[in-house]
Amino acid sequence: MIDFRLITFIDLCETKNYTKTAKNLSITQPAVSQHIRYLEEKYNLKLFDYISKKLSLTQEGIDFLNNVQKLQTMSINIEHHLKDSNSRYKSLVFGATRTIGEYYIPPYIKKYISLYPKNNISMIVNNTKFLLENLNKGNIEFAIIEGHFNKAEYETHLISKERLVVVASPQNKLASKNNISFDELFSETLIVREKGSGSREIFEMFLYENNFTYKNFEHVIEIGNIGIIKDIVKSNLGISIMYEMAAQTEITNNELAVLDINNMSIFHEYNFIFLNDSIFKSNYIDFYNFLRD
Repeated sequence: MIDFRLITFIDLCETKNYTKTAKNLSITQPAVSQHIRYLEEKYNLKLFDYISKKLSLTQEGIDFLNNVQKLQTMSINIEHHLKDSNSRYKSLVFGATRTIGEYYIPPYIKKYISLYPKNNISMIVNNTKFLLENLNKGNIEFAIIEGHFNKAEYETHLISKERLVVVASPQNKLASKNNISFDELFSETLIVREKGSGSREIFEMFLYENNFTYKNFEHVIEIGNIGIIKDIVKSNLGISIMYEMAAQTEITNNELAVLDINNMSIFHEYNFIFLNDSIFKSNYIDFYNFLRD
């Protein structure tokens, strides 16, 4: 367990409000102030400033938070592994982005359970932004993601490179065309995942590199579920961008068609990541190798 004053600091970084942090931690507001003052004096740092009457982290505060979060993560992981050491069975607590969690990893989870039926597994399936936040907080030990992230902050191991495609109903007027132009594409309703999702960010970057944005589309609908998106597209109510892996069954069954868009070729990495310098690196690499076998 890390120092309770560091817990106060982490909470205040999230709330940016002394009263809310005091309430969250069931302490008084003066106690919150004392904890922050103690840390600033001990480490000779200025952690917070008020900008336009809003509490904000200084650059020193941002750097300090990054280090404290690593310490918190290490502390949580040590507690987790100590519990494991007193048990006959191991535990896995990790995250996966939606495409990976729903379409890539299930066969490996089934295989793992068949080999180690008594081990405990907790897998969070969410978008890249959410998983990175929870990895930094120590809520998960590692993550398998496909979105953009700063590789300098994590130890990263490549799993595969996967193709992203634009899909439509076979009844869509564009489904039978070759070399579809952007103008033709923009006449469609685009159905995208929620903000923070990897596939959305990757397609957004592709559009940006071609001097376009989502605003160029006739209409944009946001839905945070791949299955629902595919059902809507199959009904010829719009088009969508997704990993080919996620739509492979529907493509094979001629329920979805891959659009042939001029000069579009998008491949992106699936990565296995955990925090740098983790003392449990060997445990994580064991599972990475399991996924690679």
